[in-house]
Amino acid sequence: MNEIQLSELLDRYLDGTCTSEEKQVIDNWFELHEDKPGFTESLSDENKEQLKLRIFNAISHEDEIKSSPKPAVRSLYKSWWLRIAAAAVLLVFAKVIIIDIVLTPAKFPETAVTDMVITNRTKNIIKQLLPDSSVVWLSPDASLSYPKIFAAASRNVTMQGECFFEVTKNARRPFIISSEHIITKVWGTSFRVLDNKAVSAAIVTVVTGKVSVSKRGSNGERAGAKLAAGEVMLLPKEEVIYNKNTDLLVASKQADISAVNIYKHIDLLFENARLTEIVDVLNQKFDAHIKIQDEGLNKAVMTADLTGLNLPEVLEVLKASMKLNYEVTNDLIVLKKTN
Repeated sequence: MNEIQLSELLDRYLDGTCTSEEKQVIDNWFELHEDKPGFTESLSDENKEQLKLRIFNAISHEDEIKSSPKPAVRSLYKSWWLRIAAAAVLLVFAKVIIIDIVLTPAKFPETAVTDMVITNRTKNIIKQLLPDSSVVWLSPDASLSYPKIFAAASRNVTMQGECFFEVTKNARRPFIISSEHIITKVWGTSFRVLDNKAVSAAIVTVVTGKVSVSKRGSNGERAGAKLAAGEVMLLPKEEVIYNKNTDLLVASKQADISAVNIYKHIDLLFENARLTEIVDVLNQKFDAHIKIQDEGLNKAVMTADLTGLNLPEVLEVLKASMKLNYEVTNDLIVLKKTN
């Protein structure tokens, strides 16, 4: 089935004219593509909006079923369009064990409510594994607070700064992020949140799956794990910007996701490669801006199988194997020689 046929079939599904056999084709297509960032690109803008509405109504209806004394017998999760609400990037664990950053207990002070708190005071990007196996990548100066054990109804965290999330699938237990200006509800996905006191605009950019975003103090925040009117639904490659001056949430259907390409998991293999060659490959593959500060590093050579890693993980391998360090400033990554 080519893209035109798929687009026509999706159109028929959304307007309710497809057969049961065609619906099964859509189910199979979704199973194969739900973890890919471009699985909705064949939809028209109008159909994307219809899809968001269907998902929103389905999740809202499911909340009503859960609270009803007589729950429906048929599960709504049999529908492919509801499973989109639970789409997530499956975490690909690194083959090189040294990439898992181990932080000392001093970095995780316990609060009165037994929350774990981490602040990235380094110039590196730090990886943090959460109790549900979700992964958070903290940029420099970012902070994250989360409970030792997530509640039964939802998984709640608080953050400041810039974080990239890879959330484990669990549509029945939404992942909710509170930041300075916005609330982000996640149904299993990968995305970036940029929000703190210093910024004039908070941004949520979706790579895969979907999220809903609302303003702090709105009905969306008060609704907790449920959906509320006024929340903005985002599909892959879409983003929403909250402007502090206008107090408005504005969605963009064509987000520039180049800034989050460093979190793609790709396969790399280097054999007796110089650092200059490695940097050229990394800049191309991850759409990154990496520079070597010290000329002494230019002749450094490495052989490594870096299968299934993202750029922060690759940088940790370089740190350990080539005696260097790196600093992240906005979108610039500078490699430095260690003493």
